[in-house]
Amino acid sequence: MSPTAMRIIAPLSLVLLLASASEAAVSQPRVHIELLNKLSDNKKLTIHCYERYRDDLGEWIIPPGEQHIFAFTPGTVDKPTKYYYCSVKWDGSNLNWFDLWSREKDYNACKVCKWIVNEKEACRFDYDTGAYSVCVVYRQQRMN
Repeated sequence: MSPTAMRIIAPLSLVLLLASASEAAVSQPRVHIELLNKLSDNKKLTIHCYERYRDDLGEWIIPPGEQHIFAFTPGTVDKPTKYYYCSVKWDGSNLNWFDLWSREKDYNACKVCKWIVNEKEACRFDYDTGAYSVCVVYRQQRMN
């Protein structure tokens, strides 16, 4: 290869390499959430999830024994998503809340975060123990 070509190709290669590395550092892998309705007495579960500052992820009605699956991107370095939470309700219950995902506790724990939701608590699957052992007791909002 000629010296002239090397003077062009070497800097161009470096620019492409840096652009590629920069983009990889900014983008985040998607997090997948699986929510399984484990309420007793064939109750339907109504769940509504939010990102703390920006996104309303939507409301879903999950039939007994079934699940809802969705995914989100935790954000980028310049706009990181740090926290997701959900409200849950079923026939005869108050509106309950739980923390679904936070960057500090869940980012390295699961890329597919599996949850079971029952009347008492929501429990996330712990890949280290092989059980739904990471449980969150609901915070309640009283009905008027």
